[in-house]
Amino acid sequence: MSRRPTLRAQLLRWLLIPLGVLCFVGTVLVHVTVQRAIDSAYDRSLHASALTIAEHVRWDGQRPAVDVPPAGLEMLDTSDQDRIFYGISYRTRDRRDVFVTGYSDLPDPPGEPRAGASLVYEAPYRGETVRFAAHYIAMPGDEPVLVLVRVAETVAGRRAVAKRIVTSALASEVGLILLGAALVWFAVTRGLEPLAKLSRDVARRTAADLAPLRATDAPDEISPLVAAVDQLMARIREAIVSQRRFIADASHQLRTPLAVLRTQAELALRSSDLASMQQAVGQLRDHCTSTSHLASQLLSLARAEPSVGQQAPREIIDATAVAREACATFVPEALARNVDVGFDGNAPAPVRAQPLVIREIVGNLLDNAIRYAGPGSTVTVSVQQDPPGVVRLSVEDDGPGIPDAERLRVLERFYRIPGSPGDGAGLGLSIVREFAVGHGGSVHLLDGSNGRGLRAEVRFPPSAPQ
Repeated sequence: MSRRPTLRAQLLRWLLIPLGVLCFVGTVLVHVTVQRAIDSAYDRSLHASALTIAEHVRWDGQRPAVDVPPAGLEMLDTSDQDRIFYGISYRTRDRRDVFVTGYSDLPDPPGEPRAGASLVYEAPYRGETVRFAAHYIAMPGDEPVLVLVRVAETVAGRRAVAKRIVTSALASEVGLILLGAALVWFAVTRGLEPLAKLSRDVARRTAADLAPLRATDAPDEISPLVAAVDQLMARIREAIVSQRRFIADASHQLRTPLAVLRTQAELALRSSDLASMQQAVGQLRDHCTSTSHLASQLLSLARAEPSVGQQAPREIIDATAVAREACATFVPEALARNVDVGFDGNAPAPVRAQPLVIREIVGNLLDNAIRYAGPGSTVTVSVQQDPPGVVRLSVEDDGPGIPDAERLRVLERFYRIPGSPGDGAGLGLSIVREFAVGHGGSVHLLDGSNGRGLRAEVRFPPSAPQ
């Protein structure tokens, strides 16, 4: 498995690659600039040498004559041992070129000759690139002539000087880049120390240590990561607390029903009378039904935990349609208990929630109403939307109701009003409250119509359709 590059290595790479490109571009620019400066300096020496020799040209009555001064050529002498050439010629009135001294095959300067003109040019000579300086002088006499003085040298010397300067500059740049890389490495290491410290802190923790990191010395760039990790740990703590609470509630609430089931099963096995056995099996069935209902409510309570509900995706649903379907599933149970169940609501009521939430709320409210309203009672499920967009889902019965002093307590887990009939576990209304609060809603226990019974109402905040 290949190792992934470290953040330090990536930072160095992204710094050194652009610096290397800039170093290359800078070297090219330095080379061009230095070469131009050296050419200019060498050309001035060539031109000065040509002028020095031109000053020693004289007219001897018939033709130009010259004694080439040593200083005229010595100024071109360099440590790079460039080859030096010179040549003197003149042009007659009939435009004939006459050689005087030096090298006779030097290339002519470009352009038309003109007295007093000086120019520098480059041309190949004897297989080499040679730089020339030419100067024209007019010689008086019976027949005025134009004398051409040319001085040349090979360019190897100036190229060598430019190479040495550029190489020195390149070495300096490379040295600075390496020094900069070392400084960047040190600075990045120091800069990443808070992140390394944070990593060590997280690595040392056990699975049970979910306290916030509290990295107060973390840079601003790491602070969002620290905050995100702290939020994740907070959500994990909530999930663990919910799980532990569910396990405690389930073990506490299921222990007694399971013991009763076992006892009744043993009684049925020991009974030799068919009637007694049937009675014991009937009681066993009833307790299995109530235990199954309790387990279902415990699972609903676990699903209603905020740490679970916040992770599930929500959508805009029609609470009226979902509540109507949930209400229809309780009709057989209501008929078995001689309870009249009705539904009131036709207009769509948009709510941002999961369909399961609406079904659980309606199911638990209906189950409570059918269980405790008593035979011959009437239960009405209604869904309405107020003008601001608040959706009110309510289940109303005409049973004995709940005293005002108990209406807050019945919303707590496993609380049952003393003396309440039935075999409930006291979870229905707490499940409704958990689901409602988890979706930004609220639960209200009110008097029924004409002051009779109970009206359990869940209000959801406005939800604009998407």
